[in-house]
Amino acid sequence: ASVVRARAMRRVRAWRCAVACGARGALAACSRAVAATSTSASASTSTSTSIASSSGATRAMSTSSSSTTTDDIGTDVKAREMEIAIDRAGLRRALERRRRERETTTTTTEATEATPRARSGLTAYLEDAIRFAGGSIPVSEYVREALTHPEHGYYMRGDVFGAKGDFVTSPEISQVFGELVGVWAALQYEALGSPETLRVVEFGPGRGTLMADLLRGTSKFKKFSDAMSVHFIEVSPALRKIQAETLRCEDVEMTSAGAGDGLRVPKNVTRDENMKNSASVNQSSTSASAKLPVGEARARGTSGINGAPVSWHDGLESVPSGPTLVIAHEFFDALPVRQFQRTERGWCEKLVTIDSDLLETDAGAEKTTSPKPEKVPGRELEMVLSPGPTPASHMLVSRRLKGVPQHIVDGLRLLELSPPSLSLWDRLAERIEQHSGAVLAIDYGEEGPLGDTLEAIKDHKFVHVLDSPGEADLSAYVDFGALRQIIDEKPNSGVTCHGPITQQQFLLSLGLIPRLEKLVENATSEAQADELIKGCERLVSDSKGDAEANEPPGMGVRYKAMCLVSRGLPKPAGF
Repeated sequence: ASVVRARAMRRVRAWRCAVACGARGALAACSRAVAATSTSASASTSTSTSIASSSGATRAMSTSSSSTTTDDIGTDVKAREMEIAIDRAGLRRALERRRRERETTTTTTEATEATPRARSGLTAYLEDAIRFAGGSIPVSEYVREALTHPEHGYYMRGDVFGAKGDFVTSPEISQVFGELVGVWAALQYEALGSPETLRVVEFGPGRGTLMADLLRGTSKFKKFSDAMSVHFIEVSPALRKIQAETLRCEDVEMTSAGAGDGLRVPKNVTRDENMKNSASVNQSSTSASAKLPVGEARARGTSGINGAPVSWHDGLESVPSGPTLVIAHEFFDALPVRQFQRTERGWCEKLVTIDSDLLETDAGAEKTTSPKPEKVPGRELEMVLSPGPTPASHMLVSRRLKGVPQHIVDGLRLLELSPPSLSLWDRLAERIEQHSGAVLAIDYGEEGPLGDTLEAIKDHKFVHVLDSPGEADLSAYVDFGALRQIIDEKPNSGVTCHGPITQQQFLLSLGLIPRLEKLVENATSEAQADELIKGCERLVSDSKGDAEANEPPGMGVRYKAMCLVSRGLPKPAGF
């Protein structure tokens, strides 16, 4: 009965969203999907349904056969796999149109009567999104828009890294970090049998400092340098320009996919909130991998550091096939999270809403059923709890707590999960299972389960996560236990998972001390040598820091490293 109710609610939501956005094509697709769902109700074991988001975003349904021939799609309904995916462009257009209409109305009436202060920028967009969703949106939707909204997102502003930005990352602290990651990459290349081509993929490369140090540090390994091509997964046009400068790419040219690369809706790796169950993952892993690559890079160039080809992509799908090494340094911490709180009603979800007075004064908006939160002066957004468990609560909480000791479960009051992180980790595993390779993730996090770790940093200071949306960096601790759980649920897959281990262990085992000694020996001044030592100390130190003495905390223990490798390969370097 619960499955039938859930299926019905999904259909209703899909119809409502399609009608609200006036998307005739999406409406027709919904109609076909509803018919397919009804026909295949008895074949639920061969059909998987994935919900991309519980926000009010436009949803477009599409069906795809698990077979390799198109003829079977029209005849074998039971083999179809239905997905509910976000058409973010349609939602943005609808919300922007509504905002412009309201601004026009306000302009014509403000001369005769007092009106509330109009919001602008990302706050205005979030206001429309909240209205569209009926009064509130998940925390994950707020984080996604605050970071990657095409016009107002934090990472779309340009260079937010380093001393002049809001935070400093390991590659910015010391060149040794990127050089040692290069050592890891070169050793994994040899473990793969030194293939003729190697795709080196980096997610969220920031300024490109890590990759520049990697290319420079491995330039003497000619076979490795000749085989590699660099592939950046980056959605920010401003950061892509900075990365091209860092890698000394002077011949960058836009592809047809990158034409008119300005205000646009990118293929956003943070949007996949659906998680397949383990059975459907095993059934579809081969067909999903066979579809790679899809699309093309947005831009291409050649690095002046070692001559390696460099490409920029919106997602992993357009990276060419072949042996692959993936680097994700401080990337998973920036992916959206959902937050849940245990109550007498069950695991309720934390939601973001705008001030209730505004919602109540809009005659065309639906009033939220959530309890009114306590207002904070000067803050336009507020946190509320869902009236009861949400679909995300039912899907995610029990899965994460599976296998966790009961005494830990009993002590949990808050739970934080990142569905996009789990989905991406699963896709990365499929990639290296199909094409061979390794994945290295380095981030601050814990074994988990985790509570409320979401935090915001602006001008190197912590601020409230709802203050200044789009102007502060949002991040959360990585639940490494949840990532490993994805692999553990597929014991017959072609990958193995190692770690997490501390960044201190990882860097020291790769030879940080000998490399530091060599750099200090060649230093041109005592000040330069001192700077090198301080940088490396921070990378591996377990110090908690001293704010009064302006001493930052060490990264050696807070940051962890985890690695995926193709089955049959030896234990990865550093682990």
